[in-house]
Formats: sequence, structure tokens, C-alpha cells
Amino acid sequence: MVQSVQSWIQKFRPEDPRRIQAFRKKLEGLQWDRQNVEASLKALFEAVDDLAEAEVRYYYRRRGTRAWISGTARFSAWLLGSVGLLLPLLAATSTSKFDGWSQYGYAFLAAAACCLAANSLFGGTQGHIRFVSTQLELEKLIAASRIGWCQYLAKKTPSDENEEGFDLILSYAQALHKVTISETGRWGQTLLAELANFQKTLESHNQKKDPDPSNTSPTAV
Repeated sequence: MVQSVQSWIQKFRPEDPRRIQAFRKKLEGLQWDRQNVEASLKALFEAVDDLAEAEVRYYYRRRGTRAWISGTARFSAWLLGSVGLLLPLLAATSTSKFDGWSQYGYAFLAAAACCLAANSLFGGTQGHIRFVSTQLELEKLIAASRIGWCQYLAKKTPSDENEEGFDLILSYAQALHKVTISETGRWGQTLLAELANFQKTLESHNQKKDPDPSNTSPTAV
């Protein structure tokens, strides 16, 4: 019964106030006298650890939604933008089959720009990058905290081998997350830069319109 209640509590969304209420209830029965302080510290650490894991699950779900928005918007923008760029070129050829198609190119370019605007408005690409980075930072924090907790427990039987081993494991975890977080940052910067360049390309081609000689007004004498 207790395990079923705990599993049900873990399904709360991290921003749900009931999760904090459940965290507070876990602290109510803690006792800090000499005999119970060890068990209370263990329960306190596990309660905080559960909150951290819930945040990781939350950002993992949110990054999936943002990845779908980003991928759909970027693919649609690329497809519509490519059609919008190709139609004027096809209309400029000698083939009469594509005569008059150039005017539709601006509509496709505008639709591609709308997809990029929707991507920005709904936090597609930027949200995906933020949530991935935050999830990695949380995982880094969880790993360091758990290693530190195990190191604290191991101090009850202190030895040089224990300290050296924990230092090695902690350095390993920190280096691992440093590489992944750094690569995520470079990936995010490259992706946002390419999106900005593509948007500028769409805007520049959408603003280019052939002047209509019939609309030229005579110069006043």
C-alpha cells in the first residue's frame, strides 16, 4: 500500500504544489536525536533526491514536446522555403509550362516565415535547447550529490583508499557532464545560428520583387 502511494505521488508534475506537500510530510516524522539522526539524514536525502529526479523526468518530457515542435516547424519551413525559392527560377526558364508561377513563390516564402515564427512563438528550438541543457545540469547535480552522500557514509570507516576512490569517481562524473553540456551548448548555438541565417534568406528573397514598368509614373517637368 505504501509503495503504491509513493509511486502515485511520483507521478505528480514537478510544479504541482502537492509534490512539495508530500515532501513536507516526509520530514514530519524525522527525529534528530543521536539514535535516529542517521536514519533521518538518509530519509531527508532521499526526499530531496526524489524531487530532483522528478525535475529530470519533467524536463525530459518537455524536451520531447519542444523537439517535435522544432522539427515540424523547421522541416515545414525548409520545404515551403525551398519551393518558394525554386518557383521563380522555374518561371524564368524558357519552358512555358511554368509561366506565371513566380507569383506563388512569395506565398510559399511567407508560409515558411510563418513556420519559423511559430517555432519561435511556441518555444520550439529554443525551448528544446533549454530543456536539454537544464536536464543535463540536473543530472550533473544529482550525480555529484549522490557521490557526496556515499562519501559521507563511507567516512564512518575512513581509509585512504576510500577517499582516493571517491575523488576518482567524482572527477569522472564531472568530466562526463562537462563534455556533454559543452557539446549541447555548441549544438544549440549552431542550430540557432543556422535558423537565423535561413530566416534572413527567406526575408531577403521575399522582399525582392521585380519592378513593374507599367507602375512607373512620368517624371514631372
